[in-house]
Amino acid sequence: MRRKPQQGREKAGDAPKHPEFEDRPVRGERGRAPVTGPRRGEADWIRHIQRTWGPSGAEVDLGDDACVLPPARYAVTTDALVEGVDFERRWAPPEALGHKALAANLSDLAAVGAMPRFLLLTLGIPDGLEDGYVEGLLDGMRNLARREGVGLCGGDLSGSPGGLVLSLTLIGLAGDRPLTRAGGRPGDALYLSGSVGGARAALRAFQQGAVLDRFEEAPPKDPVQGLLDRFYRPPAQTLLGLSLARPGGATCCIDVSDGLALDLHRLCGASGCGAVVEAERIPVDPRAGEWSEESAREAVLGGEDQVLLFAAGGEPDPEWVGAAGPPFRIGRLVEGEALELRWPGGRSEPLLPRGFDHFVR
Repeated sequence: MRRKPQQGREKAGDAPKHPEFEDRPVRGERGRAPVTGPRRGEADWIRHIQRTWGPSGAEVDLGDDACVLPPARYAVTTDALVEGVDFERRWAPPEALGHKALAANLSDLAAVGAMPRFLLLTLGIPDGLEDGYVEGLLDGMRNLARREGVGLCGGDLSGSPGGLVLSLTLIGLAGDRPLTRAGGRPGDALYLSGSVGGARAALRAFQQGAVLDRFEEAPPKDPVQGLLDRFYRPPAQTLLGLSLARPGGATCCIDVSDGLALDLHRLCGASGCGAVVEAERIPVDPRAGEWSEESAREAVLGGEDQVLLFAAGGEPDPEWVGAAGPPFRIGRLVEGEALELRWPGGRSEPLLPRGFDHFVR
């Protein structure tokens, strides 16, 4: 994170230190953001982040113009969350948003079988946003980063003329055999690492006025709050991704972030195959309701699931166990280009490439 002087103002590096910023959180209404004193300047935010995150393990670390990473074979992914497009602040505490932002990138690295290691973070902070909200966001992100062994080694801070913007770049250690979307073969079995449809159901609830009250280390037991929590807390999949990348593991893999139907089309397109999906095998998130034709159709279209969709030949390895347990076998890859959704009783229909698209409404 570099300090950028602004025209007509003092240099950010010369901004005064404020001892009143010494982390004195006071929990606000419904356990949301901690409350702090006067708003921080950019240099104060950099010092706060350095103090709370600590060293990342990079050779040149946070606070310089660029970080320098130790020599290795790296996998790199990036993801952005934009207020008004991907989330609304009123939906949940800031800790939930910080967790979700990092979790989305972790799922991408899991899909290529990489071990997460370094993080670059860019924040666009709108005028008037309380420091306590940003602190909470950083806390949620940092808590997950520590569990995953991720260090923050750089990034950027800026103002935003609109809503809050988060952009994360996650860097992981890649093995000798990175997983890709290509490589699937006709006859390979198709698997999902977890249930789908929960995040879509939670999104609809948020849009209808629901609010996640708290975001803590464990998901809430209340079924309604548990559904809302699922939107921000996808399952942990790093270890599963590493197992799938081993010899004899998955032949292809993709992170399901835009819906099962659309992402399966992407997987099949890269592998040059078609697919048959058995509708009754689709693991509909029980928090979204019992399995039915309607719930299965919703689950196929839902975005933000952030589970792994992969193909493999032979029987599943006992080590292929993610946070949701053993993977769910939902169908198989076939010759040709067609994707088919097969219902109980033998009825079938084309599985169309429908799902979430930022640029198509």
